[in-house]
Amino acid sequence: MSADQVGVRTLVLERRVPGGRSGVRAAASEGGAVSAAFDGSGYRRRVLAPLRARTPVDTTDAFWIADLDPREEHTDSEVAAQLARVMAFLQRERNSAKYAALATELVRRRAEWEAPLLDGDLRARLRHQVLEARRSGDAERLAKVDGYLVTLRDRFGGIPASRVDGLRRLAAAAGVPGPAFDARLARETILPDGEGAGVRALAPEVRNQIRQRLADLRVLRGGDQLGTASLWDFLGVEPDAGPERIRAAWEAVAAGNARRPHDREKTLTADLLALVRSRLIESDPAAYTAGLLADVADELRPTVEEHVVLDGELTAVAYEGLVRAALAAGGGLGAERVKSVILGIARDLGAPVSTGGPVDYVLCPGCGRPEPVGGSLTCRYCDAKLYTSCPACAALTEAAAVTCRRCRHSLREVRAAGDALTAVRQALEGGRPREARDGLARLRAALAAAGPAAGNGVAGAADELESLVRAALGAAEAGWRALAEERATLRPDAAVERARWLVARAADMPGPDGRTPAEVLGELTAEQAVIRRRVEAARGLPPDQREAALVAVLATAADSREALAALAALPLEPPTDVTAVPVDGAVVLRWRPSPSAGPVSYKVERIVVEAGSRRVDRQPLGTTSSTELSDAGAPAWEAVRHEVTAVSGERRSRPVSTAPVIAVRDLTDLRAEATPAGVRLTWRPGGPSDTVTIERTVDPGSTAAAPARRARVTGASFLDPDVLPGAGYHYRAFVEYVDVDGSPARTAGAQTTFGVVARPRPVTDLMIGTEDDQVSLRWTAPATGEVRVYTVPVPTTAAAGSGPLALLGPEGTQLPLTELVPPLRLVGASRNGHLRDAAAPPDAGTGELIYVPVTVSGDLGVVGRSVRHRVAAAVPAFSAGPAFSAGPAAAGLPGSAGIPGVPGHFGATSAPATPSSTSFAAPVSAGYGPGQDVLPQLGGPLPALSPGTQPVVIDVMPPPAPAVAAVPAAAASTAPASPPRTQPPAPAPISRPQASPPPPPPPPQTPPPPPPPPQTPPQTLAAPQTLAAPQAPAPPYGSAQAPAPAPPPAPGHPPVAAPAPGPLPPPSPSVSAPDLTDLTSVSYSVAKAGWRRRRVLRVQVRSTGPTPRLVLVARPGEEPPGAPAEGQVLADLEAGPSSGSWTMEVTLEGAQLPWGVRLLPVVTPEGPAVWVDHPEDAQLVIR
Repeated sequence: MSADQVGVRTLVLERRVPGGRSGVRAAASEGGAVSAAFDGSGYRRRVLAPLRARTPVDTTDAFWIADLDPREEHTDSEVAAQLARVMAFLQRERNSAKYAALATELVRRRAEWEAPLLDGDLRARLRHQVLEARRSGDAERLAKVDGYLVTLRDRFGGIPASRVDGLRRLAAAAGVPGPAFDARLARETILPDGEGAGVRALAPEVRNQIRQRLADLRVLRGGDQLGTASLWDFLGVEPDAGPERIRAAWEAVAAGNARRPHDREKTLTADLLALVRSRLIESDPAAYTAGLLADVADELRPTVEEHVVLDGELTAVAYEGLVRAALAAGGGLGAERVKSVILGIARDLGAPVSTGGPVDYVLCPGCGRPEPVGGSLTCRYCDAKLYTSCPACAALTEAAAVTCRRCRHSLREVRAAGDALTAVRQALEGGRPREARDGLARLRAALAAAGPAAGNGVAGAADELESLVRAALGAAEAGWRALAEERATLRPDAAVERARWLVARAADMPGPDGRTPAEVLGELTAEQAVIRRRVEAARGLPPDQREAALVAVLATAADSREALAALAALPLEPPTDVTAVPVDGAVVLRWRPSPSAGPVSYKVERIVVEAGSRRVDRQPLGTTSSTELSDAGAPAWEAVRHEVTAVSGERRSRPVSTAPVIAVRDLTDLRAEATPAGVRLTWRPGGPSDTVTIERTVDPGSTAAAPARRARVTGASFLDPDVLPGAGYHYRAFVEYVDVDGSPARTAGAQTTFGVVARPRPVTDLMIGTEDDQVSLRWTAPATGEVRVYTVPVPTTAAAGSGPLALLGPEGTQLPLTELVPPLRLVGASRNGHLRDAAAPPDAGTGELIYVPVTVSGDLGVVGRSVRHRVAAAVPAFSAGPAFSAGPAAAGLPGSAGIPGVPGHFGATSAPATPSSTSFAAPVSAGYGPGQDVLPQLGGPLPALSPGTQPVVIDVMPPPAPAVAAVPAAAASTAPASPPRTQPPAPAPISRPQASPPPPPPPPQTPPPPPPPPQTPPQTLAAPQTLAAPQAPAPPYGSAQAPAPAPPPAPGHPPVAAPAPGPLPPPSPSVSAPDLTDLTSVSYSVAKAGWRRRRVLRVQVRSTGPTPRLVLVARPGEEPPGAPAEGQVLADLEAGPSSGSWTMEVTLEGAQLPWGVRLLPVVTPEGPAVWVDHPEDAQLVIR
C-alpha cells in the first residue's frame, strides 16, 4: 500500500438506522486506520480499479478489499467499523456505471472477505499470509525492472539518458513505485546521448601534448600502460569523480613527487601535474573526457566506415573487434564508453549495428589486452591475474580497474600503498634502512591517498615497519659510534667485525666522514693484513726479542688474535721481592714488578693455615696493576701468607709466596680523663683481643715521684685510682701476642700523657643581698675557672641554718656536672664573682632558698659553702625625708643622681616604711641581709606615677663597680627627748654562713609619726669599715639602741658613703607592685652573619609573652648605650600580642666599627610589663 493511502485526520462516524437505533459508531483512518470520513475516490483508485482489471475477481487479500493496512495492528471494533463503511460504499457503488458489476460481486461474496477479518485468530493468520504474498509480488516486480536495466547495460555499456523516461513508465506499469525505481537506477552508469556532444573538446594540440607526456612517462616506468593511459589513470580516479576527489588525488601525487630525487621522471610528473591542475581542477574536466572520446572516434571512424561500405552494416563480429581494438589501444576509456562511440559513428553513417550476445571485457593489468568477462581468470597472453579482491569491500573486481566497481575506492592507490609497503620490507631485509625510511614516507602518502580502502591491515603493517625502520636507523648510528670507539682504542679485529655488520645491516648509511661501510671495511681489511705480517715477522725473532716485538704489535692492535696467541705461547716472568708487613690492622704487600714486557697485572691470594690442622683456606683478594696491596680483611691474630701471580692476557707466571705474618690489631685513640675516683683511660680496640697491657710512668718534671706501674686489663677502659695532684703521668697501652716463630711480641700500642691538676678551691664566702628587687649573689672570684650557683627551696621539714645540702654532699665534695639535675636550679655561671637570680620568687612568704656555689674544673665541680636566704617582703609604703646628695664622684655616674652611693651597691640603708600598704613607687636601690626590705630612692621625691601604671623592669645587667670614696662624718647627735615610740628596725647584716639561723622577722607595728624638722644641718654618716660577720644578733624590733656597726665592704669594692639621718621627703603616690612572675621575659643575642661585604648584624629576640615595641640602639665606640637618647635607632620591632621569636638584621656595609648596641623597650602606660635580660657588655660590642 502506497504512502498516499495513509490518512492523518481522525473524526467520529455515526450511522443511524431506521427506528432511531444508533448503528456502528467508530473511527477509522483514511488508509485503513481509524478515520472519520470514508474516502470513496481513493478506494476506487486503490481497490476497485485494480480489481476490475483482474479477471476473475480475487478475494484472497481481504485486507486489500477492506482497505486495511496489514502492517498495522487493528482492534476488533476498528475492523468492524471499517467493514461497515466499505460495505456501505459498495452498496452505493452498485448504482455506478463503471463499477456496478464489481461492487455487486463483492457484496455477493461478502462472507469470503469479511469473515476472516472479524475473527481475531483468522485475521492474524491472514495478515501473515498477505504480507508474505505482497513481499513476493514486490520482488517479482523489481526483478522485472532489473531485467530492463540489464538489457540496456549489456547492449550499450550503461543506461542511455534517452531511455530513462521509458524505463520509468515501464516500471510504473509493472507496479514498481518511483522511489524504488530511482534506487535501482542510481546503481547504473548513465550514458549521455552523443557523449560529449554538449561539451567542447580540448584542442588537438593540447590533447597531443598530454598524450606525448603520458607516453614518455610510460617509457620511464617500464611500460606501465594502466597508469599512463590518461590523466584519469595518472591520478587514479574515475572520469566522473568529483572536484574534491580530483584535488585530493592531485595533492597525493604532488606530495609523493616532491620527495623523489631530481630526475627525468620527477620532471615529467611535475608537467603532468600542471596539466591536471589547469585542465581538470581549474577547468571543466568534461572537456578532457570529450577530447578522449574524439580521439577514439577519429581512430575508429575509418574502420567503421569500411565495414559499413563493404558489408552494408556493422556486424556483430566487426563490432566486438572494434571494441577489443579500442580497449587494447589504451586510450583510457572503458568498454562502455568505447561501445557508445562505435554506436555513435554507426548512427552518423546510418548503418545498422548487430551486437550479438552481450559481451563485456576485462583488461589485463600486465599487457593491457582485453579479455571477455566470465572466461579465464588469467590473461592468455601474459598469464597475469585478471581479477583481484577490493581491500575495502572484499568484492572481486578487475585487476586493471582504476576504482572498484562496487565501492568506488581507488584500486590504484591501494596497489601503490601495497607496493610501497613491499618496498619498505625489502629495503629493511636488504640492510638498507635509509632507503626504507624514504620508502616509509612514500608509504604514508599512499595510505593517505587510499584512505579507508587501504584497510587496517596495511596501516598496522606501516606502523610496525616504522618502528623497525626507527630501530634500524638507531642501530646503524650506534654501530658507527662503536666503530669509531674501537678504532680509537686500537682494536682492529673488533672494528672489522663492526664494519662487516654495518655492511650487512646498514649498507646505505654513511659514516661521520661520509664514507660507506663498504669503503671503511676495505680500509680495515688492509690494516689487518699489515698487522698479520708484523706478527709473522715477530714469530721469526729470537725468544729474548720475540716478546718485545709482539708487545709492540699489541700496542697498535690490542685485540689482534694472532699477536695474542703468539704471546700466550711465551712464558711470563713472576714478580720478585714479595714482602708482607702488618700496618694499622692490615697486611701490606709489596713486590717488584715482573721484568716481562707489556702490560702485566698481579693476582693476589690470601692463605690461612688453621692451627692444629692441615686445612688451608685460600681466598683470592683480587687483581691489581700496581705493586702494592693492603689486605685489611686478614683474620686477626692468625698466621697468614700471600701468593702473588703475574698475569698478562692468557699468560700466568708461577706464584710467589710471602713469609707468614701475624695480622695484629692494635688499639687506637687512647684517651685519659679525670674522674672523682682517679684517671680513667679509654681506647678503641683494633680487633678481638683478650688482654691489654698498660704501663704508667711519672713525668720526670713532676714534683711528685712514684714508681712505674704495669697492669693487664680486658675491655676498652681502665681506671687508675693511685694518682697525685700536680703530677704528670705517661701511659702506654699495647697488646702482647706470640709471633709466628713462637717468641713473645707486642704491638706498637698507643701513648698519652695526663697531668693531674689540683682540685679547685671551693667558694666559702658566698654573700646574698637584694638589688632592684632581685636576689644578688657575690663571692670572691677564683683565679681561674668559673663558678656556677645552684639553688633549691628549703624543705619545710629541714633544720634551720645554712648547713650542707644533702643533694650535693658536704663542702669540698667533688662530683660530675652531669649529676647536677632537678630539683636543683641553675642560677647562672660567672667568672667575676657576682650574679643575680632573676628567677627567684619576689613575694615574701615563699620560704627559704639554699644557694650552693660549685667551682667548675672541666667536667667536674667542687661543692662550696651553701647559704640560706629568705625572700624579702615587698615594701608597703615610703615616707618622705630630707633630701641630700651623694659625693661628686657618685653624682657623675649614670643613673646615680640623687642616690646615696651607686644604686644597687652594698652599703645602702633602708628608710622607715609603713607596712600598711603593699604598693611601691619604683624599683630603686637594694638592701642586703635576710628579710631586709627594698629601700626607696633617697635624695629627692619619688617620681609621680598614675594609679594602675605597671612598672617595667628594664635592665638585669650587673651594676657597674662604683668609684666612690668613703666620706668621714661627725659623730651622730642624740635625738631630743620625746615620748616613747616605736623605732624602725636596725639594718641587718649581709647574709653570710653562720652557725645559727637568723631571728624571725618582727610582727607588724604601727608606723611611727614623721620626725620633727632637724635642728642642725644634715650630717653624712661614715661608711662602714668592715663587712665582718656580726658578733651579736640584731636588737629587737622597737629598741632605741643605736644601729649596729655596718658590715665591711665586699672584697674588691671600696666603701661607700651612707646617707645622713634627717627628715624624709613627703610620700609620693604609690601603685600596686606587680607580680614579677607574671612579667614578660625578653632575652636577645647579638651576632654578625654573612661574609665579606655582605656582613649583617643579626639580633635574635625571644619573648615569653606580650611584647612592647623594641628598638635596637647603637652608638660608636665600645660602650653600649643605656637609653635611646644615647645613640641612634638602627631598627625596631613592633609590639606583639603573644610570645615568640624574631630576628632583626641590619646591614654593616660601610659601617665604621666598633659599635655598642643594646635592645631597649619603648615603655607606654598601656603597654605590657616586660623584663629585658641583656647580655654582657662585651657581647654587645660589634667589631
